[in-house]
Amino acid sequence: MPNIISRIRARGRSSRHTSRASVDGIIGTKVVGWALDIGDPHRKIMVEAFSRSGESTRTLADAFRKDLLDAGIGDGYHGFEISIAGWKGDLSDISVRRADTGEVLGRAPLPMLRSAAQSSDASPRWIGYVDYVDDTSVVGWAFDRELPHLPVAIEVCTDTGLRTTGLADAYRPDVERLGYGNGRHGFHIELPRMSPRGRITVNFASSGAPLTEHPIDVNPEAALLTGRVPSAFKRAMERAAFEIGVRSKELSGTRPGI
Repeated sequence: MPNIISRIRARGRSSRHTSRASVDGIIGTKVVGWALDIGDPHRKIMVEAFSRSGESTRTLADAFRKDLLDAGIGDGYHGFEISIAGWKGDLSDISVRRADTGEVLGRAPLPMLRSAAQSSDASPRWIGYVDYVDDTSVVGWAFDRELPHLPVAIEVCTDTGLRTTGLADAYRPDVERLGYGNGRHGFHIELPRMSPRGRITVNFASSGAPLTEHPIDVNPEAALLTGRVPSAFKRAMERAAFEIGVRSKELSGTRPGI
């Protein structure tokens, strides 16, 4: 009877989503991801991989991951790798749950990932775009192909040595339409006080790789003149300038036909 009651209680707790987690996928013979207890972020969670054929393996989610620390997720010690070496069942049947409550953290089929070594000659792991920069903020999006459900940490460096960081976790429907994760990869980072002609570099915090080929002028006019404003933004500026011109002529009575 106690076992039955404990199972019922576990089922009841699992529906309340007591965990924040991501099962990134399967790399070789390991299920990788991370899990955090929402109520007690310092507590380490026991996670369990299981299959429909009855195979299961547990491990503690206590491995350090710099990307978690950079993203502000607990103390960074929430990663896990569950070995499924020797499993005879179909890998597409594997799911992951929290061992103590039964809360499902990742359902089958899990993504099949490639290791960093396998991906070195393929598409870059980190991709992104800077949409707009002025003297107060930088706007864009960033995405990690290996960890598609985790917000990417972005670091902005000024030409005077100041640094500021932010998370690319804002929803961008255009990014989702491009097929990048769930679309929650946008960022809007406030800049420190800048000089009118200052420049910034925008980098992926975990790797130091830049989002843009060249430093970016924070002055919109300078950026436009040097060709460092995205073409879509240029077109928007041109349309706005045209509409302002038409409206100005209407107000002054110089529009043809008036």
